[in-house]
Amino acid sequence: MLPAAVPQIARLEVGVFCAWQQMDRAPAPDTANGWIHVPVDEVTFQWPDRQVVPAVIGMGFGLRATAAPGFETAAGEVRVYRPGRSTPETWASDVSDFGPTLAFFRFDTQDELVPGRWVFEGWDRDQLLYRAEFEVVLPSALPGMAGACDATS
Repeated sequence: MLPAAVPQIARLEVGVFCAWQQMDRAPAPDTANGWIHVPVDEVTFQWPDRQVVPAVIGMGFGLRATAAPGFETAAGEVRVYRPGRSTPETWASDVSDFGPTLAFFRFDTQDELVPGRWVFEGWDRDQLLYRAEFEVVLPSALPGMAGACDATS
């Protein structure tokens, strides 16, 4: 399924990347780990517009959303639905016209390598702003891509 956004979102980019760059952490109590990664430097999608992701430690995938001029979320939130779970992981994340906001997931541990459909949504209170789906597959399905991020940290 192609990414979708309301008119208040001027640009929505999806992609996949090797997520080995330095990252800080921010509290996110409504996630499995209780925190999210915060990149120190800008993230570049090595595979822009890709929504199929090999399940490999160090692989990251997600989206960038930029609001239309004059729009800014009042109470922004990202929701990520993992395969087999009905309750999303959530964290605060505003969207504005000042520049893109990145929402992503990075595989850090073996138990996170869950094949299937992962769904990212951006909300402003009760309004859905954007939605993007990613299909996570076994590394053997995309060996070239999977091998690009096979280093261990």
